[in-house]
Amino acid sequence: MTNAKKQRSRGKRMLITAAWLLLVPAAGAAIVYGPDLVNLVQLGREVEQISGEQTRIAGPWPRTTDACIGCHGEQGNARAQTYPRLAGQPEAYLRAQLLAFASGERSDPTMTPLALSMTDHELESIASHFAKMKPLPNTTFTADPAGIVRGETLAKANNCASCHGQALEGKDAYPRLAGQGYDYLRDQLMRFKDGTRRDATGAMQALTTGLSQKDIEDLAQYMASR
Repeated sequence: MTNAKKQRSRGKRMLITAAWLLLVPAAGAAIVYGPDLVNLVQLGREVEQISGEQTRIAGPWPRTTDACIGCHGEQGNARAQTYPRLAGQPEAYLRAQLLAFASGERSDPTMTPLALSMTDHELESIASHFAKMKPLPNTTFTADPAGIVRGETLAKANNCASCHGQALEGKDAYPRLAGQGYDYLRDQLMRFKDGTRRDATGAMQALTTGLSQKDIEDLAQYMASR
């Protein structure tokens, strides 16, 4: 046998031996850690699936809408009664309010600088995003049954459904009132009444002028409980 053949034969034996040396501990690790490795692989697949679903729903990273979660909740369903729920709001209404904050027509220490920092594309994306989200019931609010009855009577007497929809679900440039935060609804009605917030048609100023504080609270209770 030539030296070259001997070297090739010796090289093959070394490769086979090295392979067995690697295979034995790997097999032992598989026996010991097998279930954990399988679980880890499965977890990775689930994370990838969740990430893909989130990208499908909310768009690719980075997302401007993530800045909204702290106040407006996951997918626009705020749990705190002080912040508006954006989920399911008409896209035209959301766009108009963001533009109002950017122009100074509306003023808020958080929303004004945020709206001013947005590009036109980001503003449109946010309005479109939250309009597509499913509004969930306002389960963190407990209304007074008597207040709900009085509020429903007031809502019908003032024909709120003509602008906001039969179920107060919102339409076109008019916001969804059903299931909104109680504190937010009450505060906005009070602002329309005292003139610190205005709407282009003047309808809200006219409506709230004749409402007492108790009327406003009852209306807010009824709408928040819808």
